[in-house]
Amino acid sequence: MKIYLAFVFVITLAANVFAQDAPTVKYSGTKQNRRVIEMSNMLGEVEYMECKRVTRPVIGTIVKRNFEDDEVMIASFILSDAKDKRIPININDAQVGLLGRETSGIVSSLLSKGNKIQVWTYQCSGGGSGIFTYAERIKVL
Repeated sequence: MKIYLAFVFVITLAANVFAQDAPTVKYSGTKQNRRVIEMSNMLGEVEYMECKRVTRPVIGTIVKRNFEDDEVMIASFILSDAKDKRIPININDAQVGLLGRETSGIVSSLLSKGNKIQVWTYQCSGGGSGIFTYAERIKVL
């Protein structure tokens, strides 16, 4: 009996330690006027890469969106800052996919072309593959 309880304890502990939290989504308005205004915890774990948080958020306007092969889910977007510098930012689709069935609608609402947003990012490197910027938190301004 003691071995069984120890086994249950270890399994429960492992599930709690390794469970990923889905992104947090904040809305404004109600019913038909409801729209996504912020999403956080978007990075999750990026496989095979080391990531470091960028200290300052980036503010800009979404000028382009790039889609996954399914042509529904947004994979990345390009942000134009105040100096018209173009900044490509990736979305960790595995983490955002934890939102379930409504994932693409939530992300499309948040990342509508022309939206002015503030993005907190991480820069991730996989060795020789270069440095990629991933969104951790996005807020519509």
